[in-house]
Amino acid sequence: MTNTIKEVVRQGLCTGCGTCIAVCPKGALTLVEDQKSGTYLPKLDSSKCDQCGVCLLVCPGIGIDFKKLNSFVFGKEPEDILLGNYIDCYAGYASDQKLRYNASSGGLVTALASFALETGEVDGVLVTKMDPEKPLKPKPFIAKSKQELVSAIGSKYCPVPANILLKEILKEQGHYIVVGLPCHIQGVRKAQALIKKLRDRIRLCFGLACNHTPTFQATKYLLKKLRISEDAVVKLDYRGKGWPGGMGISLDDGSEIFVPQGHKYYWGLVFNRFFWPDRCILCEDKLCELADITFMDAWLPEFSSDKIGTSLIVVRSKKGNELIDEAVKHEIIKLQDISVEKIIESQSMKTRVRKIVARKLISQLLFCKALPCDRFTFKPTFLDLLDALHFTVTNKICKNNLFSQFLIDCHVIIWDIARLIKKLL
Repeated sequence: MTNTIKEVVRQGLCTGCGTCIAVCPKGALTLVEDQKSGTYLPKLDSSKCDQCGVCLLVCPGIGIDFKKLNSFVFGKEPEDILLGNYIDCYAGYASDQKLRYNASSGGLVTALASFALETGEVDGVLVTKMDPEKPLKPKPFIAKSKQELVSAIGSKYCPVPANILLKEILKEQGHYIVVGLPCHIQGVRKAQALIKKLRDRIRLCFGLACNHTPTFQATKYLLKKLRISEDAVVKLDYRGKGWPGGMGISLDDGSEIFVPQGHKYYWGLVFNRFFWPDRCILCEDKLCELADITFMDAWLPEFSSDKIGTSLIVVRSKKGNELIDEAVKHEIIKLQDISVEKIIESQSMKTRVRKIVARKLISQLLFCKALPCDRFTFKPTFLDLLDALHFTVTNKICKNNLFSQFLIDCHVIIWDIARLIKKLL
């Protein structure tokens, strides 16, 4: 392997997080959208690169030494292999009911980040909104007010190169919160281990639990099936309007379309099973265990009737715990204790881990994709392996535009038939 990020991209291991672009000392990397994969990738200018290897040192895609990074961040290795290091676990939501309703699930991220800004704990928060000028593309930025934070509210179910904004944090003095997915936070921690300025300036990392990030093709497919022209979209919100909510699409004729979260062209089937980036298939970090606080949906029976939104959170660090305590004291958020077992159950972690092991085995056998960091010893069942084979092969086929629509349409028909049979029974 050459001492550059180029080989990571070639092997399909790039997460598209943007960390390498931000920290390259020679400015030899730029961000490009790869039309074939529907993801963001770094592009190397060989004339500027001196092969210093910094890009590889901060890359989460080539593998994570979780024991080493847990010790770096928290001073100890985790006792719980499924949850990671933690201090407390809670269920809760923002006291501001409007904020709670418009957020993905409870509004805790925005409420806590706003509180940290207003109290002077931090000077800026790295978040992502959809670009007003390019409604189908994300736009990471540094929010410095509650109003700016609210503009970034809700999940972004598309590739987000959030860590390119680490370049701004390196340039501008102050203290910051970084809000990101597991791959973003992994990149931040690797960069902090290398660069003192990032250790000093990034006060907290807010991690968002993640199943995977759909490629841009997922949104394109949904719009096409709903007969919506991409050019007609003036605003797209992937999540909001209560819980579980759904996608809001504003069109240039003034009309608005709402796609429920469980719709077959959305998370009911297409976003859930297809259009996975290669690296997401191999990810071992659903619960973002290197964050100071991890936020997630409350996928539990006891919260199923909650139509406004409740988050589950795992508080992992002392700094994160202090912020939580102050926010509760000032009635910014409302929390109740919840058990570790409920956190694990809510994210189906035991099943998830078996599937990860199965998918990695299949990926290695069929496509020679292997990562050095294999920490789970859970044994997948035969059904897990069959599911992994189907899942991995169908996602590979989806990379070929010639066959992807036919393949997915067939699965949609089967999904419709299964739903009909279920209703009849």
